[in-house]
Amino acid sequence: MDLTSILINTIAGGGGGFLGNMLKKNGLGLVGNLLAGAVGGNALPAILSAAGMFGGGGTNDMIGSIISALVGGAGGSLLGGLFKKS
Repeated sequence: MDLTSILINTIAGGGGGFLGNMLKKNGLGLVGNLLAGAVGGNALPAILSAAGMFGGGGTNDMIGSIISALVGGAGGSLLGGLFKKS
């Protein structure tokens, strides 16, 4: 993974964390949701890349990586909210 893809995944993950909070309030606050989203936005694409789902370097891989970063960011935010409540 290069620095550009990490930055894109972090930004998309932060956006996903924000969107995840809009769907279901989890009490992490704005900064907490952005941080949890950024972590999830980098974790899910890394897992999918290791599984061989993305990694050819084409445009479709970049779009898929951004979508997985958004989903991972929302998941990270929601998961962080579950841990905070328990």
